[in-house]
Amino acid sequence: MHKKIGIIIFACIIIALPILTLVKLPKEKAPFSENENRYLSEFPTVSLSSIKDETFMNGFDSWFSDRFYGREQWISAMNDSERLMGKTEISTVYTKDDQMMQVLSDYDDIGAAYNADKIHTNLAVINSFAAKHPEVPTYFMLCPTSVGIYGDSLLPAAVMNVSVDEKDMIESCYRELSGVTPINIYNTLKEHDSEYIYYRTDHHWTSLGAYYAYQSAGAELGYTPYELKDFTKETASTEFQGTLFSKTLDQSVTKDEIDFYTLADNSVTPSMTTSNGFDKEDSHDSIFFRDYLNVKDKYASYTGQNVAVATISRNKASDAENASNTSDSGKRSILVIKDSYANSMMQFLINNYDTVTMIDLRYTNQSISNLVNVEDYDQVLFLYNCITFSDENDIIKAGL
Repeated sequence: MHKKIGIIIFACIIIALPILTLVKLPKEKAPFSENENRYLSEFPTVSLSSIKDETFMNGFDSWFSDRFYGREQWISAMNDSERLMGKTEISTVYTKDDQMMQVLSDYDDIGAAYNADKIHTNLAVINSFAAKHPEVPTYFMLCPTSVGIYGDSLLPAAVMNVSVDEKDMIESCYRELSGVTPINIYNTLKEHDSEYIYYRTDHHWTSLGAYYAYQSAGAELGYTPYELKDFTKETASTEFQGTLFSKTLDQSVTKDEIDFYTLADNSVTPSMTTSNGFDKEDSHDSIFFRDYLNVKDKYASYTGQNVAVATISRNKASDAENASNTSDSGKRSILVIKDSYANSMMQFLINNYDTVTMIDLRYTNQSISNLVNVEDYDQVLFLYNCITFSDENDIIKAGL
């Protein structure tokens, strides 16, 4: 009897879900999913041609998978059931000891896609850029992700054996550079692996991780980094659940902190302008965008959403103050061609430069030469994390 009741309840749920979805949702405007950081699919247009060429059915499949009734609750319940059965990998995200990680692998079902050909192409573009601008020193910082630092100690050998060793990847990439100075921060981050240097629920490093990268880079970039004790730390949020959480919806992992660092003596008050690369330019009196602390994408509170061009000005109280922390050779401006790992590092780097300009080639169709005059800068830094760099399609614009 109980078995029959269970079957009936299950059947009712299976029948009710598509009915509720079809009755409630087709006329609704596609909502924005904060968890997935994208707009969900619109209901497809019905026409004879769309039915005939199957675009309607393809669109309907996408719409239904995006919009079925109670979607996130069902996904969360399914993931919870898999974890109860002992599974440590959900949607290519591995969770161990309150830490989420995504590996880099040749196998798409294991982790983020590793593309050796793309890596070689991107390195060739960086070399070409340096050759094109020989009068401006060019540097490359390839940043490990959390699995590159924690993976060996937290993940099973079976997973690591089919994953890319990020330390080896970084060293291999640096060997291919020509006319470009590598900045290897791996060992520095590894030395601090017991500290909170990567988010538990997101693919980025924390402000502390970004600080250690900034500290390590000083030797190559020619500045004396400020010590951690020189900064005031503000924990702006303790409610951050990032991109890896969005893949798993695992509420058991501790939420992350968003920390802002400013010089304790208030001698630097950075401001910034952002541009889409054309005629739109906005001014901001801070590099911390506090409005984003109230939404899902709290990492965007570091320099705002990614844009084509963002220029940060130091606004130092007195150029004579803290002169020992600026470059001895007078290099006061730097162009950073980057992914979002750079964003949280800017709160430190700007203290050693009059101007830092960031270019994110993912958000423009223009070449670097159309966005800025490279010769206006004293240095150029390419800064990417291993996963992004492995599948980055836009660095090619740096060679145009």
